[in-house]
Amino acid sequence: MKPERFDVAVTGGGAAGIAAAVAAAACGAHTVLFERAATLGGNISQALVHTFCGLYLPAESGDAVPANAGFPQRFADALQAAGAAGRPERVGRVWVLPTDPARVARTAVRLCESTAGIELRLESELIAAELPSAREEPQRLRVRSRSAGESDIEAAVVVDTSGDGTAAALGGAATEMAEPGDLQLPSYIFRLADVDTAALHELQGFERLRVTSAVAGAVRRQVLPAGCEAVLVRPSFRAGDVYVTLNLPRPFGDDYAPLEPKRVAELHSHARRAAEQLIAFLRHTRAAFEKCRVAGWPERVGVRETRRVSGRLRVSGDDVRAGRRRDDEVAVSTWPIELWQDHRKARFEYPAGPCSIPLGALVSRSHPRLAMAGRCLSADREALGALRVLGAALASGEAAGVAAALAADFGIPLAEVAAERVRHHILERTETTPSLR
Repeated sequence: MKPERFDVAVTGGGAAGIAAAVAAAACGAHTVLFERAATLGGNISQALVHTFCGLYLPAESGDAVPANAGFPQRFADALQAAGAAGRPERVGRVWVLPTDPARVARTAVRLCESTAGIELRLESELIAAELPSAREEPQRLRVRSRSAGESDIEAAVVVDTSGDGTAAALGGAATEMAEPGDLQLPSYIFRLADVDTAALHELQGFERLRVTSAVAGAVRRQVLPAGCEAVLVRPSFRAGDVYVTLNLPRPFGDDYAPLEPKRVAELHSHARRAAEQLIAFLRHTRAAFEKCRVAGWPERVGVRETRRVSGRLRVSGDDVRAGRRRDDEVAVSTWPIELWQDHRKARFEYPAGPCSIPLGALVSRSHPRLAMAGRCLSADREALGALRVLGAALASGEAAGVAAALAADFGIPLAEVAAERVRHHILERTETTPSLR
């Protein structure tokens, strides 16, 4: 089987993968982006994540001020122009951007299809990877496409944005993962239409939109199944639509295995049944939901944490808390440490200021031409609680894509790419391409 040849191969079409592919192509790299689902977006489209967190500086800065120059804000602007996002909303000490997941996915597909230098491969799953540690040897990925069967791809640099460190694990790169009992808990999000949002006027913001007392009481009376007490209801920026989030209790005791498809499918089925009971309860007990209908079920549960790639540098929770800045910074994180280890309530720790995402955290320590971004980047589990959000994923994806393109262009390992040069390319692109519309 003769392989197709690319400068950069990006594995995984979530927020980080979209940013990495667009950034690499903008630097002149012949880039392929493949995604196992039928559309782009990752947890956005598959798990109905409907707010972009981490795009802006803390709310104390005044208006919603972009945290990172470059692709994250250009993409947010493009989403607003396409009707896929509303206006930034202040939620306590942070800003979030409300979005429509389906429209975000369609906008992302149009963007990638219209960007010169990107070949987009949907419904294409990575099944094997050869990632030699020697810098001279080619890297080869085997992809199984729903329409075209199996094919081999050679690339000078691979960027793992799968969310699960899939390319790294298949290729033998160093990875790490918390014990099952320590992994962050998943969520299950669905969308309801025809809700009387005017009747919800007494509930505002994330905290006040928890349907807590009634639902918790129903769980205690065994009217609803255990685990339903952690419910969050958030109106969409579209009238009559709301998103309902069930934060799921730890499944299967301490044997939570988010990388095992069978276990994830079982969890999804259990969550769907609980959601259906919850909807019936809301229709019966709360006037605002009396005429509601299901407008969208997720394709999968929202997994918050799995496997990370071990990098040349590792961002720590202490780095995030202190707002530590570094000379080799290529992006910043502004979101608090948000850890869901009890499904009833997250633990939040707010940082002293923005924290650097250094280039070394986006470069594999074991394989010189493997980069990573998004949930795969190198961080301890506390830091990941801040770095896994979509704003940081877009920023780290862009930086990883630029670094990959530079490494491919000069024929050098990623460790020899200077962070200053990556920053320069991001700023230069921002000045010359102010909009993606």
